Amino acid sequence: MIRRRIERARQRGVALITAMFVVALAVIAGVAMFEASNLGVHRTANLALTESAWWYADGVESWVKWILIQDSKLNQTDSFADIWAQPVPLLPIENGAIRGRVEDLQGRFNLTNLAVQNPTAAAPYLAQFQRLIDNLPNFDASRSSGVGAAIRDWMLGSNTSSGSSGASDGDYLGEQPPYRAAARPMASISELLLVKGMTKELYAALKPYVAALPSTSPTAVNLNTALAPVLASLGANVDKGKLERFIAQRNKEPLKSAGELNSTPEINFLPTPGPGPAIPQSVNSSYFELQAEIAVGSGRVALYSVFFRPSGGVPVVIAHSTDTE
Repeated sequence: MIRRRIERARQRGVALITAMFVVALAVIAGVAMFEASNLGVHRTANLALTESAWWYADGVESWVKWILIQDSKLNQTDSFADIWAQPVPLLPIENGAIRGRVEDLQGRFNLTNLAVQNPTAAAPYLAQFQRLIDNLPNFDASRSSGVGAAIRDWMLGSNTSSGSSGASDGDYLGEQPPYRAAARPMASISELLLVKGMTKELYAALKPYVAALPSTSPTAVNLNTALAPVLASLGANVDKGKLERFIAQRNKEPLKSAGELNSTPEINFLPTPGPGPAIPQSVNSSYFELQAEIAVGSGRVALYSVFFRPSGGVPVVIAHSTDTE
């Protein structure tokens, strides 16, 4: 009798544990289904918000095109006084905001200038690029000489390096993993990180002052929009005092022509030109970059668009990138 009671109690205990286990499995499955459904809802909502941000980004590009067209009608030159140069710090939109700015890419050093086929013609740009490195703020340039030659070899795809500072395919094929030089003009300044001799510190210091423009011939530096390190790279031993005076004056009254600098001794920071070709200078620009950030709810888009504005023509977008230039 006692054994039967113990056996029945044991069976009831097993049945209870089994029932509890089944209930626990059902609860776990229900929670998992709920979380999966909730995750799917949030993912769909985020995709919809990001898509909305992209539509706003497309509208911003169209707006910048209109701004550049209007500017070409209003001004014969390009400077920080123009309508394209006025940043938008915060523009409220439904469930979000837009902020952005347009930069003159001809106020930067064009890396493509280093890819001139003729070594003699390329020499002034190699010297200019080294002077740019020497004038970078808060950067020790003592260990960064000769990087320009490696950049030139990267774009020309040379099988032999340009002197001791250059880099041939063999230098990159020895990397892990191996890769080859591009053998074409740079499509983005981020390619600099692949070039022999380039460090993350040098790249970060150079980034605000260089561009990779798809021009088939060397582009001129816009004197009205170039920042101080780029202006200082235009010649050896520039007069820093006159350079500061020039920047202060041009921000109030931009140059009407590149020749105006040479005809104004009190602000002409450049040394007397020596023999050989000079670095081209201008007060007009054809290449601009839109830097925009669009936020709609939890959706975010960081857009970088390069515009080419031909003389007397309609601007066109020639390059897009997201998150980085």
